Amino acid sequence: MSSKKKAGLLLSTDSLSGYGLDLIFQTASNVGFDGIDLAMWKNFDSWSYSYVKKLSENHNIPVKCIQLSENVNSREMNQAVDIAKYLSINTISINAPKITNFKSYKFIVNNIGAYKRHNPDIKFCMINPPKSNLFILPVYTYNFTSIVEIFKKYKMFLGLDIVNLDETILETNFLRKMANFIPYIGIVYVSDKTKTGVGHAPLGQGTLKLESIFKKFKQNEYYGDFSLKLNLDKLVLSDIEKVEQVLKKSRLFYKDNYIDLVID
Repeated sequence: MSSKKKAGLLLSTDSLSGYGLDLIFQTASNVGFDGIDLAMWKNFDSWSYSYVKKLSENHNIPVKCIQLSENVNSREMNQAVDIAKYLSINTISINAPKITNFKSYKFIVNNIGAYKRHNPDIKFCMINPPKSNLFILPVYTYNFTSIVEIFKKYKMFLGLDIVNLDETILETNFLRKMANFIPYIGIVYVSDKTKTGVGHAPLGQGTLKLESIFKKFKQNEYYGDFSLKLNLDKLVLSDIEKVEQVLKKSRLFYKDNYIDLVID
């Protein structure tokens, strides 16, 4: 993998729920993340692009993706585009609206084409929702192939959240055909899944075959970013030292199984 084409590990700011943005940037910088995935709906101070730029400069860590809520509307999208232009960010990911949220669904379907035309340098991505949720993007059964067809139709990229994929689809469909999917992936959200099936656990602390998944991404020369998206227990979040330990272990897992991995 050349120096010009190198996937980085970002920290999704919604991983540190309840933290101020300054502390999140500081923590991500201390741990050694390659950038920030800014979940706008989690921190209202993230709507101020001058403040976000200041944090990025103060902590010497770039914002490389802006993540929008499942309730996205014109105000949130317009602000995200403004921030992206101001900070030269080329990726905006959108959490898929739930099936009852027709307002956000219609906003996306009716307007995404215009946003793409006016902002050709930005990759607009849709994050696949949990398999337990019915979702509003016009795919009536969660079939990975049909999702790809929809993204091709709307010319959007996929924000692939690994733990939200059905494990059978992940292992028998996606991994075997990854080369076909790579061109349509704008960012990959990585985490693990517990024995009870709860997603967004720290890397290497669950049941997913993440070593094989990272190996497949490297074999297929995925050059986009990964974003660590966790759902941490409140007891962990209440202790910043524990939080940093968890993040460091996840980053080390990524380094060992992706960055340092040598493909024969």
